[in-house]
Amino acid sequence: MKPCPHCGASLHEEASFCPYCARAVNERKAIHPPRHMPRRALYSALILLAAAATVLLLVFWFHSRPRTYDSKDSEVIYSNSFRLCFAKEDTPIEPVPQNHYYAELDASYRYPVQLYISDMENGAFATEDFMQLVESITAEINSSDEYLSITCTEPQEDSGYYPDAAVVIFVDFSIVTPGEHEAELVCTVTMKNGDVIRLHQDQQYSSVMTYRYTSQDAPMNTIQELQALVDEVSATVNERDQVYLYLPPIVYEGELTLRDRTISLYGSVGADGQRTTFTGTVQASYRRGVHVFDNIYFIGHGEGVGVHAVDAARIQLVNCRVSGWETGMQAADSTWVDADETVFEDNAVGLHFDTVNAFVSDNFYTNDVFQNNGTAILVESVPGDTSLEFPGALFKGNSQDIDNRCGQKLELEGAVFK
Repeated sequence: MKPCPHCGASLHEEASFCPYCARAVNERKAIHPPRHMPRRALYSALILLAAAATVLLLVFWFHSRPRTYDSKDSEVIYSNSFRLCFAKEDTPIEPVPQNHYYAELDASYRYPVQLYISDMENGAFATEDFMQLVESITAEINSSDEYLSITCTEPQEDSGYYPDAAVVIFVDFSIVTPGEHEAELVCTVTMKNGDVIRLHQDQQYSSVMTYRYTSQDAPMNTIQELQALVDEVSATVNERDQVYLYLPPIVYEGELTLRDRTISLYGSVGADGQRTTFTGTVQASYRRGVHVFDNIYFIGHGEGVGVHAVDAARIQLVNCRVSGWETGMQAADSTWVDADETVFEDNAVGLHFDTVNAFVSDNFYTNDVFQNNGTAILVESVPGDTSLEFPGALFKGNSQDIDNRCGQKLELEGAVFK
């Protein structure tokens, strides 16, 4: 028996209804049918989940995929960490968007294009850190000008001439018709992570006139006549044009000064063996181009400087003789001098370097002879880490062969000392 939960009457154990109060004895639980999500809502949820997954995948892919950095210019910022630019060695942080060269027709030229890498945070050179991330560096030069012959080398290190540059590209060109000519240099840096960096630099070339003078074209039989011709040419001929003076086989008594433009002098030998000879100082002070002195004797009397570069001039001797001077040939200030197949003898100092911030046009002194000098070569100051190299040079009978006061790097492996 069990009591009714409502009136308390005694009921049979299995009773489900109380006959006394007419109320149900067992508690009934409501039955709820299963609820189903509408198909449209299910599809919407799946679409949202797929979209979120796609966005995450795209974000991951975007940040991990190889990227191309191409500013179409001579400067590129890579990954906000490195700054790459084509620049000059004296201003390596200033991008050079264009090179402009003046050239004679049918003449061959070569010039360097330097790539510098710096740290975006502190501006310091960052070549070593950057190159550890690099897979390869290539270069190409393009031009649709059929009258311009032009190629470039693969990028290469050149710590001797350009110690701070990451790589150097050498451009070789010649032009065959007068006028203006153009090309574009493109350097491609491929990183180990697949990123690609491209730098561009415009190249422009202008043809120049060439003037050649002999003693039949203008009087040049005395130092006064030669100086007058040099001054007249400097005043009347465009400074970009090339001027060559072919000198007679005579002795010029007195000094010659080349200013306001580059002029090259070519000596000669007469039937009696007499050579073009200067007994006074020949001085050059013009900064553009290289003054070439070929097949000339510079003979002094124990005093002064035989061949003197001043200001920012550059002089190259070829097959010359420099003898009897206090200083045979000197580079001072921001100048540079070079000599090949040239004899320096009987000078107190044969070749004197005392220059800073110079543009080094050539650091090879090939097959020169230094004999019977007090000091054959005096090195007081040379810009940067430029190595002076003497392949095939002969040192003989000098009181001192080389006085390297500034401790400059010298390459003497091919030289001979007697």
